[in-house]
Amino acid sequence: MQRREKRELREQEIIKNTIELLSQRGFLDVRMSDIAKGTQYSMGTIYSHFETKEDLLLACAHTLVLEHKDLLLAIQKQTIPAIEKIITMVQCSWHMSMQHPDLIEIDNLSMMPSVWRRATETRADRLNQLHVELANMFLDIALDAIEESLDGHAALDKDETERLAHHLTHGMWGLCVGLSSTAQSGYASTLCPESSEGKYTHFTTNYSNFLKGYGWHETDPEALFERCKADAHKVMNQTIWFKDHQTEQHI
Repeated sequence: MQRREKRELREQEIIKNTIELLSQRGFLDVRMSDIAKGTQYSMGTIYSHFETKEDLLLACAHTLVLEHKDLLLAIQKQTIPAIEKIITMVQCSWHMSMQHPDLIEIDNLSMMPSVWRRATETRADRLNQLHVELANMFLDIALDAIEESLDGHAALDKDETERLAHHLTHGMWGLCVGLSSTAQSGYASTLCPESSEGKYTHFTTNYSNFLKGYGWHETDPEALFERCKADAHKVMNQTIWFKDHQTEQHI
């Protein structure tokens, strides 16, 4: 095995161990010395890969966002309407937030400006490029959805349609981040203290109303959301970190 391959494998081992530590204890309570102890590498070895703890956080987030990409690719390949692909993706986002809030916290923290300022430019750029790649993938699906399922936009020219798709993409991602942050903060529990079903209703209502604002008309949105939820659980089970541990209870 070449030296570069050994270095890459060691880096992946450090990232895996760190994700597990962050998942158990949170970013603020994990020190670089804890990571060195968990991997049995020296502090010098850890810092030879990651200059700061924020650098390591971005590397962990990059690993998790790669799984978001895998999810989107799996959904993109399905022979279902584009609007159902969108709803399936946001179903994945919601259920990951509810089942894996510890991992979503890593992703959310990685987007904080204070973290980026303390990380190296290389790590920050790499994660940013991955987010841009995901946004462009989602943009292609949004363009198809506008043509297939969203009314009132037939008179738009190409540039106007692309602008609308950008707005839709930006709004969908913003709603994903906002709802996951709400779930983590406990605000959803305050609104719906008695049942997880109430939280899920808030989620489906918010997304239904958002899509209706873009011209979506569906006679039975609840049935469609349920169908997309089943698809979401299937693709989540194809991942390493975001496996759905409650599939049998949901389907």
